[in-house]
Amino acid sequence: MAAERGEEAAAEEWYRRAAEAGNSDAMFNLGLRAAERGDLDTAEGWYRRGAETGDVDAMVNLGFLLKQRGEWDEAEQWYRRAAEAGNVDAAYNLGVLLAAEQGEEAAAEEWYRRAAEAGHAGAMNNLGGLFRQRGEETAAEEWWRHAAVAGHAGAMYNLGVLSAERGDLGAAEGWYWRGAEAGDPDAMVNLGLLLVERGETEEGETWYRRAAEQGDTGAMLNLGARYKERNELEEAEFWYRRAADAGHPDAMFTLGVVLAERGEWDEAEQWYRRAAEQGNMPAMGNLGVLLAERGEDEEAERWWRRAAEAGDPDSVVNIGILRERRGDLDEAERWYRRAADAGDPDTVNSFALFLAQRDRMDEAEQWWRQAADAGHPSAMFNLGVLYQRRNDETGAEPWYRRAADAGHPGAMANLGLLLHERGEVDEAEQWWRQAADAGHTDAMTNLGVLLAERGEDEEAEQWWRQAAETGDPDAMAHLGSLLAQQGKDEDAESWYRCAAEAGRTDVMGDLGLLLQQRGETDEAETWYRRAADAGHADAMHRLAVLLETRGREAEAEQWWRQAAEAGHAEAMNRLGLLK
Repeated sequence: MAAERGEEAAAEEWYRRAAEAGNSDAMFNLGLRAAERGDLDTAEGWYRRGAETGDVDAMVNLGFLLKQRGEWDEAEQWYRRAAEAGNVDAAYNLGVLLAAEQGEEAAAEEWYRRAAEAGHAGAMNNLGGLFRQRGEETAAEEWWRHAAVAGHAGAMYNLGVLSAERGDLGAAEGWYWRGAEAGDPDAMVNLGLLLVERGETEEGETWYRRAAEQGDTGAMLNLGARYKERNELEEAEFWYRRAADAGHPDAMFTLGVVLAERGEWDEAEQWYRRAAEQGNMPAMGNLGVLLAERGEDEEAERWWRRAAEAGDPDSVVNIGILRERRGDLDEAERWYRRAADAGDPDTVNSFALFLAQRDRMDEAEQWWRQAADAGHPSAMFNLGVLYQRRNDETGAEPWYRRAADAGHPGAMANLGLLLHERGEVDEAEQWWRQAADAGHTDAMTNLGVLLAERGEDEEAEQWWRQAAETGDPDAMAHLGSLLAQQGKDEDAESWYRCAAEAGRTDVMGDLGLLLQQRGETDEAETWYRRAADAGHADAMHRLAVLLETRGREAEAEQWWRQAAEAGHAEAMNRLGLLK
Protein backbone atom coordinates (compact mmCIF):
# COMPACT_ATOMS: atom_id res chain seq x y z
CA MET A 1 0.00 0.00 0.00
CA ALA A 2 2.84 2.44 0.83
CA ALA A 3 4.46 1.81 -2.59
CA GLU A 4 1.14 2.46 -4.34
CA ARG A 5 0.87 5.85 -2.56
CA GLY A 6 4.42 6.79 -3.65
CA GLU A 7 5.85 6.48 -0.13
CA GLU A 8 9.03 4.78 -1.36
CA ALA A 9 11.08 4.97 1.84
CA ALA A 10 8.22 3.57 3.92
CA ALA A 11 7.57 0.85 1.35
CA GLU A 12 11.19 -0.23 1.32
CA GLU A 13 11.26 -0.34 5.10
CA TRP A 14 8.26 -2.66 5.16
CA TYR A 15 9.83 -4.83 2.37
CA ARG A 16 13.02 -5.00 4.40
CA ARG A 17 11.22 -6.07 7.57
CA ALA A 18 9.30 -8.72 5.59
CA ALA A 19 12.49 -9.95 3.97
CA GLU A 20 14.21 -10.23 7.30
CA ALA A 21 11.28 -12.33 8.38
CA GLY A 22 11.95 -14.67 5.44
CA ASN A 23 9.41 -13.39 2.88
CA SER A 24 10.82 -14.19 -0.60
CA ASP A 25 8.46 -11.78 -2.42
CA ALA A 26 9.85 -8.95 -0.31
CA MET A 27 13.40 -10.01 -1.14
CA PHE A 28 12.50 -9.94 -4.87
CA ASN A 29 10.90 -6.49 -4.52
CA LEU A 30 13.96 -5.12 -2.75
CA GLY A 31 16.14 -6.49 -5.58
CA LEU A 32 13.90 -4.77 -8.15
CA ARG A 33 14.15 -1.43 -6.35
CA ALA A 34 17.92 -1.64 -6.06
CA ALA A 35 18.24 -2.51 -9.77
CA GLU A 36 15.97 0.41 -10.75
CA ARG A 37 18.28 2.86 -9.02
CA GLY A 38 21.39 1.23 -10.57
CA ASP A 39 22.66 -0.47 -7.41
CA LEU A 40 23.27 -3.86 -9.04
CA ASP A 41 25.40 -5.29 -6.24
CA THR A 42 22.59 -4.76 -3.73
CA ALA A 43 20.06 -6.06 -6.28
CA GLU A 44 22.09 -9.24 -6.72
CA GLY A 45 22.22 -9.80 -2.97
CA TRP A 46 18.42 -9.62 -2.58
CA TYR A 47 17.75 -11.67 -5.75
CA ARG A 48 20.16 -14.31 -4.53
CA ARG A 49 18.48 -14.49 -1.09
CA GLY A 50 15.08 -14.75 -2.75
CA ALA A 51 16.28 -17.38 -5.24
CA GLU A 52 17.82 -19.46 -2.49
CA THR A 53 14.46 -19.54 -0.74
CA GLY A 54 12.84 -20.84 -3.96
CA ASP A 55 11.40 -17.66 -5.49
CA VAL A 56 11.42 -18.34 -9.26
CA ASP A 57 11.09 -14.65 -10.22
CA ALA A 58 14.20 -13.93 -8.19
CA MET A 59 15.96 -16.84 -9.92
CA VAL A 60 15.10 -15.37 -13.35
CA ASN A 61 16.27 -11.87 -12.47
CA LEU A 62 19.42 -13.18 -10.84
CA GLY A 63 20.16 -15.20 -13.98
CA PHE A 64 19.62 -12.12 -16.14
CA LEU A 65 21.92 -9.98 -14.00
CA LEU A 66 24.65 -12.64 -14.03
CA LYS A 67 24.34 -13.04 -17.82
CA GLN A 68 24.82 -9.30 -18.28
CA ARG A 69 28.07 -9.58 -16.36
CA GLY A 70 29.23 -12.52 -18.48
CA GLU A 71 28.86 -15.09 -15.71
CA TRP A 72 27.07 -17.48 -18.04
CA ASP A 73 27.57 -20.73 -16.15
CA GLU A 74 25.90 -19.52 -12.97
CA ALA A 75 23.26 -17.65 -14.99
CA GLU A 76 22.41 -20.95 -16.72
CA GLN A 77 22.05 -22.71 -13.37
CA TRP A 78 19.49 -20.21 -12.08
CA TYR A 79 17.58 -20.07 -15.37
CA ARG A 80 17.46 -23.85 -15.42
CA ARG A 81 16.14 -24.08 -11.83
CA ALA A 82 13.42 -21.53 -12.58
CA ALA A 83 12.55 -23.16 -15.92
CA GLU A 84 12.30 -26.60 -14.35
CA ALA A 85 9.95 -25.02 -11.82
CA GLY A 86 7.73 -24.00 -14.74
CA ASN A 87 8.71 -20.36 -15.27
CA VAL A 88 8.17 -19.53 -18.95
CA ASP A 89 10.48 -16.49 -19.03
CA ALA A 90 13.25 -18.62 -17.54
CA ALA A 91 12.74 -21.28 -20.21
CA TYR A 92 12.98 -18.61 -22.92
CA ASN A 93 16.07 -16.96 -21.40
CA LEU A 94 17.73 -20.33 -20.97
CA GLY A 95 17.14 -21.02 -24.66
CA VAL A 96 18.67 -17.65 -25.60
CA LEU A 97 21.73 -18.28 -23.45
CA LEU A 98 22.25 -21.79 -24.81
CA ALA A 99 21.83 -20.72 -28.45
CA ALA A 100 23.63 -17.40 -28.50
CA GLU A 101 26.39 -17.85 -25.96
CA GLN A 102 27.11 -21.56 -26.00
CA GLY A 103 26.00 -22.67 -29.46
CA GLU A 104 23.89 -25.54 -28.08
CA GLU A 105 21.04 -25.23 -30.60
CA ALA A 106 19.42 -28.56 -29.89
CA ALA A 107 19.17 -27.82 -26.17
CA ALA A 108 18.03 -24.28 -26.93
CA GLU A 109 15.27 -25.62 -29.20
CA GLU A 110 13.95 -27.82 -26.40
CA TRP A 111 13.59 -24.86 -24.02
CA TYR A 112 12.22 -22.54 -26.72
CA ARG A 113 9.61 -25.15 -27.55
CA ARG A 114 8.55 -25.53 -23.91
CA ALA A 115 8.21 -21.74 -23.55
CA ALA A 116 6.49 -21.39 -26.93
CA GLU A 117 3.96 -24.10 -26.14
CA ALA A 118 3.23 -22.20 -22.93
CA GLY A 119 2.45 -19.09 -25.02
CA HIS A 120 5.73 -17.14 -24.90
CA ALA A 121 5.81 -15.05 -28.11
CA GLY A 122 9.56 -14.39 -27.96
CA ALA A 123 10.23 -18.11 -27.74
CA MET A 124 7.95 -18.72 -30.74
CA ASN A 125 9.92 -16.11 -32.73
CA ASN A 126 13.30 -17.53 -31.74
CA LEU A 127 12.16 -21.06 -32.46
CA GLY A 128 11.21 -19.87 -35.94
CA GLY A 129 14.70 -18.39 -36.28
CA LEU A 130 16.31 -21.71 -35.40
CA PHE A 131 14.27 -23.49 -38.05
CA ARG A 132 15.17 -20.80 -40.59
CA GLN A 133 18.88 -21.30 -39.89
CA ARG A 134 18.41 -25.00 -40.66
CA GLY A 135 16.59 -24.23 -43.90
CA GLU A 136 13.22 -25.47 -42.61
CA GLU A 137 11.19 -22.51 -43.87
CA THR A 138 7.76 -24.11 -43.46
CA ALA A 139 8.34 -24.73 -39.76
CA ALA A 140 9.95 -21.30 -39.34
CA GLU A 141 6.97 -19.58 -40.94
CA GLU A 142 4.53 -21.55 -38.80
CA TRP A 143 6.18 -20.43 -35.55
CA TRP A 144 6.59 -16.85 -36.73
CA ARG A 145 2.89 -16.74 -37.55
CA HIS A 146 2.07 -18.02 -34.04
CA ALA A 147 4.35 -15.32 -32.58
CA ALA A 148 2.82 -12.62 -34.80
CA VAL A 149 -0.69 -13.60 -33.70
CA ALA A 150 0.58 -13.27 -30.13
CA GLY A 151 1.70 -9.72 -30.98
CA HIS A 152 5.45 -10.19 -31.45
CA ALA A 153 6.64 -7.33 -33.69
CA GLY A 154 9.94 -9.02 -34.55
CA ALA A 155 8.09 -12.05 -35.88
CA MET A 156 6.02 -9.75 -38.11
CA TYR A 157 9.27 -8.32 -39.47
CA ASN A 158 10.65 -11.82 -40.07
CA LEU A 159 7.51 -12.79 -41.99
CA GLY A 160 7.97 -9.65 -44.08
CA VAL A 161 11.56 -10.61 -44.93
CA LEU A 162 10.46 -14.16 -45.79
CA SER A 163 7.70 -12.83 -48.07
CA ALA A 164 10.10 -10.41 -49.79
CA GLU A 165 12.58 -13.21 -50.45
CA ARG A 166 9.78 -15.13 -52.15
CA GLY A 167 9.04 -12.10 -54.32
CA ASP A 168 5.68 -11.39 -52.68
CA LEU A 169 6.21 -7.68 -51.97
CA GLY A 170 2.53 -7.10 -51.20
CA ALA A 171 2.60 -9.61 -48.35
CA ALA A 172 6.01 -8.29 -47.25
CA GLU A 173 4.67 -4.75 -47.03
CA GLY A 174 1.69 -5.92 -45.01
CA TRP A 175 3.89 -7.62 -42.45
CA TYR A 176 6.30 -4.68 -42.34
CA TRP A 177 3.37 -2.35 -41.66
CA ARG A 178 2.15 -4.55 -38.82
CA GLY A 179 5.65 -4.87 -37.34
CA ALA A 180 6.35 -1.15 -37.70
CA GLU A 181 3.08 -0.15 -36.06
CA ALA A 182 3.88 -2.60 -33.27
CA GLY A 183 7.17 -0.76 -32.70
CA ASP A 184 9.80 -2.95 -34.41
CA PRO A 185 12.56 -0.66 -35.77
CA ASP A 186 13.79 -3.21 -38.34
CA ALA A 187 10.27 -3.38 -39.77
CA MET A 188 10.16 0.41 -39.86
CA VAL A 189 13.44 0.52 -41.81
CA ASN A 190 12.35 -2.10 -44.35
CA LEU A 191 8.96 -0.49 -44.76
CA GLY A 192 10.69 2.85 -45.32
CA LEU A 193 13.01 1.28 -47.89
CA LEU A 194 10.12 -0.31 -49.76
CA LEU A 195 8.16 2.97 -49.82
CA VAL A 196 11.18 5.00 -50.97
CA GLU A 197 11.92 2.53 -53.76
CA ARG A 198 8.46 3.00 -55.20
CA GLY A 199 8.61 6.78 -54.94
CA GLU A 200 6.71 7.38 -51.69
CA THR A 201 9.73 9.13 -50.25
CA GLU A 202 8.01 11.33 -47.69
CA GLU A 203 6.25 8.45 -45.95
CA GLY A 204 9.32 6.27 -46.29
CA GLU A 205 11.47 8.85 -44.58
CA THR A 206 8.86 9.18 -41.82
CA TRP A 207 9.39 5.52 -40.97
CA TYR A 208 13.18 5.90 -41.15
CA ARG A 209 12.85 8.78 -38.71
CA ARG A 210 10.67 6.79 -36.30
CA ALA A 211 13.20 3.95 -36.32
CA ALA A 212 16.07 6.41 -35.89
CA GLU A 213 14.33 7.95 -32.89
CA GLN A 214 14.36 4.47 -31.34
CA GLY A 215 18.12 4.37 -31.83
CA ASP A 216 18.26 2.28 -35.02
CA THR A 217 21.59 3.21 -36.61
CA GLY A 218 20.67 1.72 -39.98
CA ALA A 219 17.70 4.08 -40.16
CA MET A 220 19.99 7.00 -39.30
CA LEU A 221 22.32 5.95 -42.11
CA ASN A 222 19.41 5.71 -44.56
CA LEU A 223 18.17 9.14 -43.57
CA GLY A 224 21.63 10.54 -44.14
CA ALA A 225 21.72 8.97 -47.60
CA ARG A 226 18.31 10.42 -48.47
CA TYR A 227 19.40 13.93 -47.49
CA LYS A 228 22.70 13.55 -49.36
CA GLU A 229 20.83 12.57 -52.53
CA ARG A 230 18.93 15.85 -52.22
CA ASN A 231 22.21 17.71 -51.60
CA GLU A 232 21.03 18.70 -48.11
CA LEU A 233 24.52 18.06 -46.82
CA GLU A 234 24.18 19.60 -43.37
CA GLU A 235 21.20 17.40 -42.49
CA ALA A 236 22.88 14.37 -44.08
CA GLU A 237 25.97 14.90 -41.96
CA PHE A 238 23.82 15.24 -38.82
CA TRP A 239 22.35 11.75 -39.31
CA TYR A 240 25.65 10.20 -40.40
CA ARG A 241 27.23 11.58 -37.21
CA ARG A 242 24.44 10.21 -35.01
CA ALA A 243 24.84 6.76 -36.53
CA ALA A 244 28.63 6.95 -36.39
CA ASP A 245 28.64 8.14 -32.78
CA ALA A 246 26.36 5.18 -31.99
CA GLY A 247 28.98 2.82 -33.41
CA HIS A 248 27.73 2.05 -36.95
CA PRO A 249 30.86 1.28 -39.06
CA ASP A 250 29.20 2.06 -42.42
CA ALA A 251 28.13 5.44 -41.06
CA MET A 252 31.68 6.12 -39.85
CA PHE A 253 32.96 5.34 -43.34
CA THR A 254 30.30 7.46 -45.06
CA LEU A 255 30.94 10.37 -42.70
CA GLY A 256 34.62 10.08 -43.58
CA VAL A 257 33.73 10.31 -47.27
CA VAL A 258 31.60 13.44 -46.68
CA LEU A 259 34.43 15.10 -44.75
CA ALA A 260 37.05 14.12 -47.34
CA GLU A 261 34.90 15.55 -50.14
CA ARG A 262 35.08 18.96 -48.52
CA GLY A 263 38.78 18.71 -47.72
CA GLU A 264 38.60 18.02 -43.97
CA TRP A 265 41.23 15.32 -44.22
CA ASP A 266 42.20 15.02 -40.55
CA GLU A 267 38.68 14.31 -39.30
CA ALA A 268 37.99 12.11 -42.32
CA GLU A 269 41.03 10.04 -41.36
CA GLN A 270 39.76 9.67 -37.79
CA TRP A 271 36.44 8.23 -38.97
CA TYR A 272 38.07 6.01 -41.58
CA ARG A 273 40.32 4.64 -38.83
CA ARG A 274 37.42 3.96 -36.47
CA ALA A 275 35.46 2.20 -39.19
CA ALA A 276 38.51 0.30 -40.43
CA GLU A 277 39.35 -0.89 -36.93
CA GLN A 278 35.82 -2.35 -36.76
CA GLY A 279 36.43 -4.27 -39.97
CA ASN A 280 34.83 -1.94 -42.53
CA MET A 281 36.52 -2.88 -45.80
CA PRO A 282 35.85 0.33 -47.80
CA ALA A 283 37.20 2.39 -44.89
CA MET A 284 40.43 0.38 -44.94
CA GLY A 285 40.80 1.09 -48.64
CA ASN A 286 40.06 4.81 -48.33
CA LEU A 287 42.35 5.16 -45.34
CA GLY A 288 45.11 3.62 -47.41
CA VAL A 289 44.45 6.09 -50.25
CA LEU A 290 44.51 9.04 -47.85
CA LEU A 291 47.80 7.89 -46.30
CA ALA A 292 49.40 7.21 -49.69
CA GLU A 293 48.46 10.69 -50.94
CA ARG A 294 50.51 12.23 -48.16
CA GLY A 295 53.42 9.87 -48.72
CA GLU A 296 52.86 7.41 -45.86
CA ASP A 297 53.18 4.42 -48.16
CA GLU A 298 54.14 1.87 -45.52
CA GLU A 299 51.02 2.35 -43.41
CA ALA A 300 48.90 2.72 -46.54
CA GLU A 301 50.07 -0.69 -47.71
CA ARG A 302 49.24 -2.25 -44.32
CA TRP A 303 45.62 -1.07 -44.58
CA TRP A 304 45.38 -2.09 -48.22
CA ARG A 305 46.64 -5.54 -47.29
CA ARG A 306 43.92 -5.84 -44.62
CA ALA A 307 41.30 -4.68 -47.13
CA ALA A 308 42.66 -7.09 -49.73
CA GLU A 309 42.41 -9.97 -47.26
CA ALA A 310 38.78 -8.91 -46.69
CA GLY A 311 38.16 -9.19 -50.43
CA ASP A 312 38.57 -5.62 -51.72
CA PRO A 313 39.84 -5.77 -55.33
CA ASP A 314 40.65 -2.04 -55.44
CA SER A 315 43.11 -2.42 -52.57
CA VAL A 316 44.80 -5.31 -54.36
CA VAL A 317 45.25 -3.02 -57.37
CA ASN A 318 46.49 -0.18 -55.16
CA ILE A 319 49.22 -2.39 -53.73
CA GLY A 320 50.21 -3.21 -57.30
CA ILE A 321 50.33 0.49 -58.18
CA LEU A 322 52.44 1.19 -55.08
CA ARG A 323 54.89 -1.57 -55.98
CA GLU A 324 55.05 -0.39 -59.61
CA ARG A 325 55.79 3.15 -58.44
CA ARG A 326 58.69 1.80 -56.39
CA GLY A 327 60.04 0.02 -59.47
CA ASP A 328 59.29 -3.46 -58.10
CA LEU A 329 57.56 -4.60 -61.29
CA ASP A 330 57.56 -8.33 -60.53
CA GLU A 331 55.82 -7.78 -57.19
CA ALA A 332 53.47 -5.30 -58.84
CA GLU A 333 52.58 -7.90 -61.44
CA ARG A 334 51.85 -10.46 -58.72
CA TRP A 335 49.28 -8.13 -57.12
CA TYR A 336 47.79 -7.04 -60.44
CA ARG A 337 47.46 -10.68 -61.49
CA ARG A 338 45.77 -11.53 -58.19
CA ALA A 339 43.24 -8.76 -58.77
CA ALA A 340 42.69 -9.82 -62.38
CA ASP A 341 42.20 -13.45 -61.37
CA ALA A 342 39.14 -12.31 -59.42
CA GLY A 343 37.57 -11.56 -62.80
CA ASP A 344 36.54 -7.92 -62.49
CA PRO A 345 36.61 -6.59 -66.09
CA ASP A 346 38.07 -3.20 -65.11
CA THR A 347 40.90 -4.88 -63.26
CA VAL A 348 41.48 -7.39 -66.06
CA ASN A 349 41.71 -4.53 -68.59
CA SER A 350 44.18 -2.64 -66.37
CA PHE A 351 46.34 -5.75 -65.94
CA ALA A 352 46.44 -6.18 -69.71
CA LEU A 353 47.63 -2.56 -70.06
CA PHE A 354 50.40 -3.28 -67.54
CA LEU A 355 51.50 -6.31 -69.56
CA ALA A 356 51.37 -4.30 -72.80
CA GLN A 357 53.63 -1.66 -71.25
CA ARG A 358 56.11 -4.47 -70.58
CA ASP A 359 55.86 -5.48 -74.26
CA ARG A 360 54.09 -8.77 -73.48
CA MET A 361 51.48 -8.21 -76.14
CA ASP A 362 50.34 -11.81 -76.63
CA GLU A 363 49.52 -12.22 -72.93
CA ALA A 364 47.94 -8.75 -72.84
CA GLU A 365 45.70 -9.76 -75.73
CA GLN A 366 44.46 -12.81 -73.81
CA TRP A 367 43.45 -10.68 -70.83
CA TRP A 368 41.85 -8.03 -73.03
CA ARG A 369 39.81 -10.74 -74.72
CA GLN A 370 38.63 -11.97 -71.31
CA ALA A 371 37.53 -8.46 -70.32
CA ALA A 372 35.98 -7.85 -73.75
CA ASP A 373 34.02 -11.11 -73.52
CA ALA A 374 32.67 -9.78 -70.22
CA GLY A 375 31.41 -6.69 -72.05
CA HIS A 376 34.17 -4.21 -71.16
CA PRO A 377 34.21 -1.44 -73.83
CA SER A 378 37.76 -0.22 -73.06
CA ALA A 379 39.12 -3.74 -73.49
CA MET A 380 37.38 -3.95 -76.88
CA PHE A 381 38.91 -0.58 -77.81
CA ASN A 382 42.37 -1.73 -76.68
CA LEU A 383 42.08 -4.84 -78.84
CA GLY A 384 41.22 -2.61 -81.78
CA VAL A 385 44.32 -0.49 -81.11
CA LEU A 386 46.42 -3.66 -80.80
CA TYR A 387 45.29 -4.96 -84.18
CA GLN A 388 45.72 -1.56 -85.82
CA ARG A 389 49.31 -1.35 -84.56
CA ARG A 390 49.86 -4.70 -86.25
CA ASN A 391 48.54 -3.08 -89.44
CA ASP A 392 45.60 -5.46 -89.30
CA GLU A 393 42.70 -3.11 -89.95
CA THR A 394 40.43 -6.03 -90.76
CA GLY A 395 41.00 -7.35 -87.24
CA ALA A 396 40.79 -3.91 -85.64
CA GLU A 397 37.47 -2.82 -87.15
CA PRO A 398 35.18 -5.41 -85.43
CA TRP A 399 36.63 -4.54 -82.03
CA TYR A 400 36.24 -0.80 -82.65
CA ARG A 401 32.66 -1.40 -83.75
CA ARG A 402 31.84 -3.46 -80.65
CA ALA A 403 33.37 -0.83 -78.37
CA ALA A 404 31.71 2.02 -80.28
CA ASP A 405 28.33 0.29 -80.11
CA ALA A 406 28.90 0.01 -76.33
CA GLY A 407 29.42 3.78 -76.14
CA HIS A 408 33.23 4.12 -76.11
CA PRO A 409 34.09 7.58 -77.58
CA GLY A 410 37.70 6.64 -78.40
CA ALA A 411 36.52 3.65 -80.40
CA MET A 412 34.05 5.85 -82.28
CA ALA A 413 36.85 8.29 -83.12
CA ASN A 414 39.27 5.56 -84.26
CA LEU A 415 36.58 3.80 -86.26
CA GLY A 416 35.87 7.12 -87.96
CA LEU A 417 39.56 7.47 -88.88
CA LEU A 418 39.70 3.93 -90.24
CA LEU A 419 36.60 4.48 -92.37
CA HIS A 420 37.80 7.89 -93.58
CA GLU A 421 41.13 6.45 -94.68
CA ARG A 422 39.36 3.98 -96.94
CA GLY A 423 37.01 6.57 -98.36
CA GLU A 424 33.82 5.81 -96.40
CA VAL A 425 33.39 9.45 -95.48
CA ASP A 426 29.69 9.47 -94.62
CA GLU A 427 29.95 6.71 -92.02
CA ALA A 428 33.18 8.21 -90.71
CA GLU A 429 31.32 11.48 -90.15
CA GLN A 430 28.52 9.69 -88.29
CA TRP A 431 30.96 8.10 -85.84
CA TRP A 432 32.95 11.31 -85.38
CA ARG A 433 29.73 13.15 -84.60
CA GLN A 434 28.80 10.56 -81.96
CA ALA A 435 32.28 10.72 -80.42
CA ALA A 436 32.30 14.53 -80.55
CA ASP A 437 28.89 14.68 -78.86
CA ALA A 438 30.38 12.44 -76.14
CA GLY A 439 33.21 14.97 -75.61
CA HIS A 440 36.05 13.34 -77.59
CA THR A 441 38.32 16.22 -78.68
CA ASP A 442 40.16 14.34 -81.47
CA ALA A 443 36.79 13.51 -83.01
CA MET A 444 35.77 17.17 -82.77
CA THR A 445 38.98 18.17 -84.53
CA ASN A 446 38.64 15.55 -87.28
CA LEU A 447 34.99 16.42 -87.79
CA GLY A 448 36.01 20.07 -88.16
CA VAL A 449 38.59 19.14 -90.80
CA LEU A 450 35.98 17.12 -92.71
CA LEU A 451 33.48 19.98 -92.62
CA ALA A 452 36.09 22.55 -93.65
CA GLU A 453 37.04 20.39 -96.64
CA ARG A 454 33.38 20.61 -97.70
CA GLY A 455 33.38 24.37 -97.22
CA GLU A 456 31.21 24.24 -94.08
CA ASP A 457 33.50 26.61 -92.22
CA GLU A 458 30.92 27.84 -89.72
CA GLU A 459 30.23 24.39 -88.22
CA ALA A 460 33.90 23.46 -88.52
CA GLU A 461 34.77 26.52 -86.46
CA GLN A 462 32.22 25.51 -83.79
CA TRP A 463 33.76 22.05 -83.36
CA TRP A 464 37.34 23.33 -83.42
CA ARG A 465 36.51 26.01 -80.89
CA GLN A 466 34.87 23.46 -78.56
CA ALA A 467 37.90 21.16 -78.80
CA ALA A 468 40.35 24.06 -78.46
CA GLU A 469 38.62 25.27 -75.31
CA THR A 470 39.26 21.86 -73.74
CA GLY A 471 42.99 22.23 -74.51
CA ASP A 472 43.42 20.31 -77.78
CA PRO A 473 46.49 21.78 -79.62
CA ASP A 474 45.44 20.42 -83.04
CA ALA A 475 42.07 22.12 -82.76
CA MET A 476 43.80 25.34 -81.67
CA ALA A 477 46.00 25.16 -84.78
CA HIS A 478 43.10 24.58 -87.17
CA LEU A 479 41.01 27.27 -85.52
CA GLY A 480 43.87 29.76 -85.68
CA SER A 481 44.42 29.01 -89.37
CA LEU A 482 40.72 29.42 -90.19
CA LEU A 483 40.50 32.70 -88.33
CA ALA A 484 43.63 33.98 -90.07
CA GLN A 485 42.07 33.13 -93.44
CA GLN A 486 39.01 35.11 -92.40
CA GLY A 487 41.19 38.11 -91.53
CA LYS A 488 40.52 37.81 -87.80
CA ASP A 489 44.19 38.20 -86.94
CA GLU A 490 43.77 39.05 -83.27
CA ASP A 491 41.65 35.98 -82.54
CA ALA A 492 43.90 33.87 -84.76
CA GLU A 493 47.01 35.06 -82.89
CA SER A 494 45.42 34.11 -79.55
CA TRP A 495 44.82 30.51 -80.67
CA TYR A 496 48.18 30.28 -82.46
CA ARG A 497 49.86 31.28 -79.18
CA CYS A 498 47.93 28.62 -77.26
CA ALA A 499 48.90 25.92 -79.76
CA ALA A 500 52.51 27.10 -79.92
CA GLU A 501 52.85 27.09 -76.14
CA ALA A 502 51.45 23.54 -76.22
CA GLY A 503 54.40 22.53 -78.44
CA ARG A 504 52.99 22.68 -81.97
CA THR A 505 56.13 23.63 -83.96
CA ASP A 506 54.25 24.23 -87.22
CA VAL A 507 52.05 26.75 -85.41
CA MET A 508 55.12 28.48 -83.99
CA GLY A 509 56.08 29.16 -87.62
CA ASP A 510 52.58 30.37 -88.48
CA LEU A 511 52.58 32.65 -85.45
CA GLY A 512 55.99 33.99 -86.49
CA LEU A 513 54.69 34.71 -90.00
CA LEU A 514 51.62 36.54 -88.66
CA LEU A 515 53.82 38.67 -86.39
CA GLN A 516 56.32 39.35 -89.18
CA GLN A 517 53.54 40.46 -91.52
CA ARG A 518 52.53 43.15 -89.09
CA GLY A 519 56.12 44.25 -88.46
CA GLU A 520 56.80 42.58 -85.09
CA THR A 521 59.99 41.01 -86.40
CA ASP A 522 61.76 40.50 -83.07
CA GLU A 523 59.03 38.29 -81.65
CA ALA A 524 58.57 36.67 -85.05
CA GLU A 525 62.24 35.67 -84.97
CA THR A 526 61.80 34.25 -81.47
CA TRP A 527 59.01 31.92 -82.60
CA TYR A 528 60.82 30.95 -85.82
CA ARG A 529 63.86 30.01 -83.70
CA ARG A 530 61.79 27.90 -81.29
CA ALA A 531 60.31 25.96 -84.17
CA ALA A 532 63.61 25.73 -86.04
CA ASP A 533 65.44 24.49 -82.93
CA ALA A 534 62.76 21.80 -82.65
CA GLY A 535 63.59 20.66 -86.21
CA HIS A 536 60.81 22.32 -88.23
CA ALA A 537 62.25 22.80 -91.75
CA ASP A 538 59.77 25.45 -92.91
CA ALA A 539 60.50 27.52 -89.79
CA MET A 540 64.23 27.21 -90.56
CA HIS A 541 63.56 28.59 -94.05
CA ARG A 542 61.39 31.45 -92.76
CA LEU A 543 63.98 32.30 -90.13
CA ALA A 544 66.67 32.41 -92.82
CA VAL A 545 64.57 34.75 -94.99
CA LEU A 546 63.98 37.05 -92.01
CA LEU A 547 67.67 37.02 -91.06
CA GLU A 548 68.67 37.88 -94.66
CA THR A 549 66.33 40.89 -94.67
CA ARG A 550 67.96 42.01 -91.44
CA GLY A 551 71.44 41.78 -92.96
CA ARG A 552 72.57 38.60 -91.23
CA GLU A 553 73.41 36.62 -94.39
CA ALA A 554 75.88 34.20 -92.81
CA GLU A 555 73.43 32.99 -90.19
CA ALA A 556 70.69 32.91 -92.81
CA GLU A 557 72.82 30.59 -94.93
CA GLN A 558 73.33 28.23 -91.95
CA TRP A 559 69.58 27.90 -91.45
CA TRP A 560 68.90 27.42 -95.19
CA ARG A 561 71.53 24.70 -95.16
CA GLN A 562 69.81 22.92 -92.20
CA ALA A 563 66.43 23.28 -93.89
CA ALA A 564 67.81 21.93 -97.15
CA GLU A 565 69.32 18.94 -95.38
CA ALA A 566 65.85 18.34 -93.92
CA GLY A 567 64.45 18.22 -97.45
CA HIS A 568 63.04 21.75 -97.82
CA ALA A 569 62.97 22.51 -101.58
CA GLU A 570 62.85 26.31 -101.33
CA ALA A 571 65.84 26.28 -99.00
CA MET A 572 67.75 24.15 -101.51
CA ASN A 573 66.88 26.68 -104.22
CA ARG A 574 68.05 29.63 -102.11
CA LEU A 575 71.35 27.88 -101.44
CA GLY A 576 71.72 27.43 -105.20
CA LEU A 577 71.12 31.13 -105.77
CA LEU A 578 73.72 31.98 -103.12
CA LYS A 579 76.31 29.98 -105.03
